[in-house]
Amino acid sequence: MARAGGPIADLSTLRALTFRISSTSTSQLPQQVSAIAGLLSNCRSLLASTQNPGSRTGSEASVTVHKFRSLLSTLLQDRTIEGRWTAIVLIKSTIEIGGWETLSKSLPWVRGLLGILTKPDPPSSKKLCLITLTRIFVLTQEYPTLVREITTSSLPTFIQSCLQLTTSKIPSELLYIILESFNQLLPRHPTIFRSFMKQLQQLLAPLVAPTPSSRLGKEQFQGLALASSKISDSARRLYVQLPCCAPKGRCSEEWETGFKNAIANTHRIADKVFRCVLEDWRSTSGAPSTVNGHIIADQVEDLETDTMALPPWSGIYAGGERLTGLLRLLKEYMASPTTGVVSIQIGVIADLLTRMFSITTPLLHAPEELQSSVRYNNQVSKEERDNLWALLPSVHVVAIEVLLSLLRRSANTTHSMDSVMLDQLVWVFNSEKSVTEIRIACYLAVGELLKRSGRTLPKTSTESLNSLIRACCGDILPQKQVTDSTKLPPHDKSSGRNQLQISANADTFLSASTAPKDPNINYTGLKQAANDLLPILLTNIRAQYLSDALRTRVDRTAILSNHKEAMIASVLNPPPSKKFGKPATSILPLLAKSFSGEKDVESLLRPRMPVIRPSSTTSIIQDDQDEQVAEDVTEEDDHFIGEELDTLLGAVSKAEPPVEDSRMVDAADEGVIPQVPSPPTVQPMPIEEGPGEYIASSTSQMATGNKRSPNEDLPPSPTKRVKVNNGEEANVTQSVASVPATITERPAEHLAPAIVVPPTVNHPLNATPNVEEDSDSDNFGELVLGQDTDEESNF
Repeated sequence: MARAGGPIADLSTLRALTFRISSTSTSQLPQQVSAIAGLLSNCRSLLASTQNPGSRTGSEASVTVHKFRSLLSTLLQDRTIEGRWTAIVLIKSTIEIGGWETLSKSLPWVRGLLGILTKPDPPSSKKLCLITLTRIFVLTQEYPTLVREITTSSLPTFIQSCLQLTTSKIPSELLYIILESFNQLLPRHPTIFRSFMKQLQQLLAPLVAPTPSSRLGKEQFQGLALASSKISDSARRLYVQLPCCAPKGRCSEEWETGFKNAIANTHRIADKVFRCVLEDWRSTSGAPSTVNGHIIADQVEDLETDTMALPPWSGIYAGGERLTGLLRLLKEYMASPTTGVVSIQIGVIADLLTRMFSITTPLLHAPEELQSSVRYNNQVSKEERDNLWALLPSVHVVAIEVLLSLLRRSANTTHSMDSVMLDQLVWVFNSEKSVTEIRIACYLAVGELLKRSGRTLPKTSTESLNSLIRACCGDILPQKQVTDSTKLPPHDKSSGRNQLQISANADTFLSASTAPKDPNINYTGLKQAANDLLPILLTNIRAQYLSDALRTRVDRTAILSNHKEAMIASVLNPPPSKKFGKPATSILPLLAKSFSGEKDVESLLRPRMPVIRPSSTTSIIQDDQDEQVAEDVTEEDDHFIGEELDTLLGAVSKAEPPVEDSRMVDAADEGVIPQVPSPPTVQPMPIEEGPGEYIASSTSQMATGNKRSPNEDLPPSPTKRVKVNNGEEANVTQSVASVPATITERPAEHLAPAIVVPPTVNHPLNATPNVEEDSDSDNFGELVLGQDTDEESNF
C-alpha cells in the first residue's frame, strides 16, 4: 500500500500545481514561482519515470505530465516578460529533477530559450536563460543520443547568441555568466567551439589583463575598458582552455606556445615598469635582457601589439596592472587542468620569479649599505620611482601566488629550488611585512615549502625565518592593551608663568578603553594563514635549529591562542634538552587540561600499545641490592645462573649419598651453601651471550653474595670421576669451569663432555644432569675444567 500511495500522491500534487499555474495571472506568477518550484520536487518519481498508458493510473499520470509540459511551453512563448521569466525558472527546476525522461523531451524548450536570448528581455531573464541552457547541455553529456539530438544542433546557435550579446553594452553580471558558461562547455565540446576561436580571442584580449588606469583616450582604445576582478579571473580561465580547440594532436603544442608567449610578454612589460631601477638580475633561461641602459621616453607606455594581441596602455599604474594580470594568467596556466600531457620548463618560471623578487621596496630606516644597494636610473623622475614602490607589493603578492601554483602542480619534482625560493620570500617579507597581503601570501608560501622540504633545510635557511616566525606569533595573539588617554606634561605652579596652550584631542579626557586593540581584527585571512603556519613550523623545522627564546614564543602563542594542532605538534617535536639525562620541558599537561575530551589528545596521553621490552638483559651484579633489583627485571637470566650452579653441584656430588642431596636442598632453601667433603671450588669464566659477556663469581659468591679476595687460599680437593659417553672415567681436579667463546674440537678422552642446561627449564637441585646428550643448536660452549689462572674471575 505504501508503494501504491506514492505515485498517487505525486499525481495529485502535479495536478494541483498545473491548476495553480493555469489559474493564476501571469503578472502574479513571479511572486508564487518559488513556492511552485518547491512543491515540484515532490513529483520527482512521476516526472523521471516512463508512464505505462495500459493501466488506469499510468494513463492519468501520462496525461497530467503532458499537460504540465505543454503549459510550460505555452508560458515560454508568452507575450509578457513575467510569463517568460516564470517559464524559465520552472523549466530549470523540471530539468534538474526529471532525469533522462525530461531531457529527451526538452528540445522544444531549448529552442524557446534560444529565442529569448534575441528578444529585448531584461538581463535577469537572459541570465536565467543562459544558466538553464548551460545546464541542459551539461546534463546531455552523459547520453550520446541526446548530444546528437539536442547539443550538436543547438550549441552553435547558443555560442553565436552569446557572442552577439558581448558586442553590445551589457551588465557585468551577464558577461560573467557568459564566460562561466563557456568555461564549462568548451572542454566538453571543443570541436564546436573551434569555429569561434577568432571571436573568442577578440572577446578575451581586453579582459585577460585589463588596464583601467591607462591614460589613453577613448579614440585610441576600443573595447571593454572596465572589468571586475571576477570577470578577469573567468576570462583567464577561458583563455588557458583555448588550446583545447586545436586540431587533434596539437593541443599540447598550442598550450606550450601560449605559455611561452605569456612569459615573454611578462618580461617585456617588466622591462618598462622596472625602468626606473637598474636591475642586478640576469636571466638564466635565455630571456631578453632589460633596456634600462637605453634612452627612454618620458612616459612609460606600451603602444605596440604583442603576440597575445593585448590592447595598448600608458602610465606606470596601467603598466603595473598589466604586469599583475599577466602573472595571474601564468598562475591559471599552472592551476588549470589540460586534456593532454604538457611539458613545463621549471627554470623559465623560476627565472621570472627571481626577477620579480629581486626588486623590493627600500626600507625607511634601513642602513646606508642596504639603501645604497638599490641603483636608480637617472633618466626617470623621482615621482615614477615612488609610484613603482607603491605598486611593488601587489606585484609580489601575485608572484607568490604563481609560486604556490607551481609548487602544487609540480608536487615533488621541484625540491631543488625550495631553499632558493625560501630565501627570496624571506627577503621580500623583511622589506614589505607592513603590508597585510604580503604577510598572508608569505605565510601560505612558506608553509607549503616547509611541508615539502622543511626537515632537509640547513640551519642557515631556518635561522632566516626568525623574523617571519615572530610576525606570525604577533598576528595570532591580540596586541597589548593600549589606552587613548594622553598624559599632559605637569604644570609648574611655582613659576608665575601661565600654562602653555597645548592642543589635544578632547576625547582623550574621557574614560579610556582598556580592551585589547587588534589592528588586524578585520583581516580574517591573515589570522587564518598565521594559524595554519604555526603547527607547520613546529612539525617541519628541526627543534635544535630554533633558539630557546623563539621556541618559547611559539609555544606561548600556541597556549594562549588555544591552538590544539600547534600544541600537539609541540609535544610531538619537543625542544632538545639542555641537561644531560633529563627531558626538556613539555606542554603536555597544558594540552591535556585544555583538550581533555579530544580523542587525538587522549590517544597521545594514554596509548594502547603494549610496552616493548628487550628480549634479553645483561648486567653485572655487584652487591645484594643491585642483585635484588636485577632479579625483578631480568628473572630469566637469574634462573639460568641457578640452573648452571645446580648442574655443576649435581655433577660433582653424583657419588654422594642421597642424604647429602637432601641436606643440600634444605641449605639452599635457607640461602647457605652446604659443606661437602672436599668440594671442588668452581669458578665460572665469562660466558659469551649476545653482544656482551656475562661474568659470574665463584660458587660461594653466588650463594652468599660476598666477593672472594684474590689472595685467598683455596683448600685442595680430591679427585672426582665423571662418566663419559664411551664409558671411560675423566679426572675432575681442582679447576675452574669456563665456557670459551669459540668451541674447539678435542679428543673425548681428554675433555669432559659438554654440560647442556636448557635456559627455560627449571631442574630441581637434586637432579642429576644428563651428560650423554649434546645439542648442536645450543649457544653454550664446552665446560672445560682446568687451573684457575684468570684474575677476572674474582670480579
